Amino acid sequence: MGVCFVAYSVSPSNLEKIKADPPLVWHVLEPEDDSAYLRQLEADSKQSLLQRWFGKPKPLAEPQSLVFEDGELKVLDTDKAWDGLRLCIKLCAPQAPDFFEGDGQLGDFEVGYSPAQYVEPGTITRFAAALDGIQEAELLHQLQVADFKGVYLEGVWNARDEEAQSYLLENFRELRAFIKHCNAHGHAAVLQFT
Repeated sequence: MGVCFVAYSVSPSNLEKIKADPPLVWHVLEPEDDSAYLRQLEADSKQSLLQRWFGKPKPLAEPQSLVFEDGELKVLDTDKAWDGLRLCIKLCAPQAPDFFEGDGQLGDFEVGYSPAQYVEPGTITRFAAALDGIQEAELLHQLQVADFKGVYLEGVWNARDEEAQSYLLENFRELRAFIKHCNAHGHAAVLQFT
């Protein structure tokens, strides 16, 4: 158990649809199963007792769908390495946007440990440029000297051993590949903490 970070590539047009109708995010997070999406529509249609007494019944929203193009729904799963990775990247490239924080929230319902977040294509482009400037040796140096107090998995990072190095590099490489993919396709990203 623990808090894991997952990101999904989405086209800008699909991101705009999700921002306008946040329950659609479930089509990204669980593309093979509509049940979470339909439960969210039902939850969003519920009214308080006062609203039922004095207002008109709120109709259940008509289910919508998203059409995904080639390259969408590529998945990045950094497991629990996200916060240590985030700190090391920030120390290597202080000008880099905080990809893990996102550019905004999608709805007010939880999709794990918090509501989903999104990252705009422009932020992806800036983050890709920052990652391109980071050498793996520099990242490993930050692992050896950084103060990980308060960082998720503090004990793992403070061990600064071969296992921590491998964990950091593996997830850095996957993050870099995901960001390159999004940037090459002009995609945004949907973020989820599970």
